[in-house]
Amino acid sequence: MTAIPSADTQRGFKAPGTTFMVAGGLIGALGAYLFQLYGGRALGPDDFTPVSILWTAFFILATVLLVPLEQYVTREVASGRKSLPRDFKPAGVMVLIGAAIGGGFVAVTLDDLFRGDPQYIAQIILLVIGYALLMVAKGVLAGSRRFAGVGWVLIIESAVRLFAGVIAIQLFADAVSLGWAMVVGGFAVLALRWWRHDKGDPTVDASPAAGFLGGYVAGTSSSQLLLAGAPLAVAILGGSDELISIIFFTFTIYRAPLTLIFSLQGRILPYLVGLSNQSDESQLRLIGRLLMIGGVVLAGLGGLVGYLVGPEVLSLLLGEEFEPARAVAGYAAAGIMAAAAAQLASQVLVAEGRTTKLAWAWFGGLVVAVVFLTLLGGELGVRVAASFAAGEFVALGVMSFLAIRR
Repeated sequence: MTAIPSADTQRGFKAPGTTFMVAGGLIGALGAYLFQLYGGRALGPDDFTPVSILWTAFFILATVLLVPLEQYVTREVASGRKSLPRDFKPAGVMVLIGAAIGGGFVAVTLDDLFRGDPQYIAQIILLVIGYALLMVAKGVLAGSRRFAGVGWVLIIESAVRLFAGVIAIQLFADAVSLGWAMVVGGFAVLALRWWRHDKGDPTVDASPAAGFLGGYVAGTSSSQLLLAGAPLAVAILGGSDELISIIFFTFTIYRAPLTLIFSLQGRILPYLVGLSNQSDESQLRLIGRLLMIGGVVLAGLGGLVGYLVGPEVLSLLLGEEFEPARAVAGYAAAGIMAAAAAQLASQVLVAEGRTTKLAWAWFGGLVVAVVFLTLLGGELGVRVAASFAAGEFVALGVMSFLAIRR
């Protein structure tokens, strides 16, 4: 691929639209939490369980398959290539894989986790299709440096889902109606006509999608099983419906920094692509060091704050029936902050196209988490949270080392 210098390397993060993109990310994250809080309060911890499992399963699929797709499109467009229609082919492959895995998971666990309602199978398949379009849209807009457009995508998607969720609760007051509200959010991006901004050079050679996406998916598979698998681990190990909902909301509320990073990393990547194209290795190495040190410090502070006030925050937001154990809150907060720093460090590898290296960091963290989960005793929720935190600290260390090492 022809290396095209990025204007971001000269402007830093002051390019037009950056502020609105950040605001859109914050508004979008707030809308997602309001959707969950409103649904959780309306249905209660037992009846909300199918939604929590659907959200968790789709979150894993989206971050494993669709976030790499978004970053591939972003990187290609930022390097000057026209994305459409060529990138619909890798998008279609990701959709087929996601629909097969998601639909299969819901079908197999339909009676145990989804109250036997086959509508959830259709919902997770449509979620994969709708959000694949959304991720391609974000990639085109971020790669062409239309950051305000990315902000609008984040706002529209979250607002439509929340509005649909409120209507669903008012009319039907059941979990399956909230699932349909989730589906509507992804397809809302079609109203923005984002494809008009794909104006790159169609003659520029594309990076091999299979190599980029294969390495990225291998890494994020472990990453998201580690990050979003806590409710599933509790379910598999025989936890009650109430504990599943408590763990789901604890990790979801604390995941706010990481959710925001997933929404906004398209702003970071064009800048790092510019540094990579200019072979500015000293700057990339410095970024890796800062993320490692900052991640450890923030994880320690996050764990302390989570332990001291986390249960009270969950109780205030959702009610006493959703209050986690204090140790669960502390471990979850520490692990999330470590995961956020590791995700930022991974962008250095993505910008350089070294996506196969991601698998080493995330798989190492997952292995450590599984070992801890096997060896630790005590209350199930604490075991899951402590194992998660241990895995994320290992992932942060390995990811930072790989980002620093040239």
